[in-house]
Amino acid sequence: MIDEKYLPSKRFLVALSLSVGIIIVSLIFSFLKPKISKYTNSVLSSATNTTSAFVNIDSDNDNLEDWKEGLYGTNPNLADTDKDGTDDLEEINLNRDPLKANTALKDQEPNDKIDPAIIEKNKIALQEYEKLNEVDKFSRNLISNVIASQPVTGSMDQSAINLIISKAVGELPEKNYTVVTKSTDLNLQKTDYTNLDKNMSDYANNFRNESIKLSQFLGTDMDLIGQYLSSGSVEAREQVLKLTDKYQTVVDNLIKMPVPVAVGYYDVNYHLRIINDLEYIIAIDRDIVNSDKDSLGIFSNLSIYGETIKDLFSNLNLISDILKI
Repeated sequence: MIDEKYLPSKRFLVALSLSVGIIIVSLIFSFLKPKISKYTNSVLSSATNTTSAFVNIDSDNDNLEDWKEGLYGTNPNLADTDKDGTDDLEEINLNRDPLKANTALKDQEPNDKIDPAIIEKNKIALQEYEKLNEVDKFSRNLISNVIASQPVTGSMDQSAINLIISKAVGELPEKNYTVVTKSTDLNLQKTDYTNLDKNMSDYANNFRNESIKLSQFLGTDMDLIGQYLSSGSVEAREQVLKLTDKYQTVVDNLIKMPVPVAVGYYDVNYHLRIINDLEYIIAIDRDIVNSDKDSLGIFSNLSIYGETIKDLFSNLNLISDILKI
């Protein structure tokens, strides 16, 4: 019998957007901590993304996907859960209970037959599943896969769950966003050691002012997007679009401000990457609220947003270290 707690699916997008919001909050606190580093000419490295193997969709090779094993309550790591000599999928196809061992003799009728009423109930449940949109199907399958992948003893840790989610989202059609601003678009200010301190001080003050503005609303878009995805609120959508205008104002100011260029003291690429990350966030936010809420591309958008926000704070922290902000 199918476990009905998985049917119908609950929208997973909102939960994912909230998880991205948690990442943002933690990063904001990290960024706002007092910085004590001095100017440095050391090589600075940025965060790199790592990937890991995904839990196989059909771990026990019985042709019954793990998420479906979660629905039927069968063991995703054991092809024959009830150990009666017949694989789980074959028992299901024969309307036999994969959780109840058949103890009948070889030439006798199996005694693990499922009640016809239960079979009809399962059929209706699967029909309801087919009526779900692609987002809800993906959500339900993903959640079921996480549950089905839990070890027999103990529980799966959050890092393993994150890997499953990351891999599943990563296999969706990826959104591509192109870089808008290039280094040639920046207001680069050539400087030498005679005027370095003043130019760096001016830049530090300008950068700090934009950072303060940014910290006042950075990440609030995820809360609004969560509201939009869960309720379709027109007001939330409009607020997201207004927020992207605020992001754009910061981007414009970062492009216009003089950026000192001195060999060995400051790499303008960090400044440029902050601008590009903010431009990605603007594009992602607008894409989400202008797309069909049932589009699987939204999952990809949220995943890219999470990676972008981590890169953004990495570069914000690097610059703030250098400038003693």
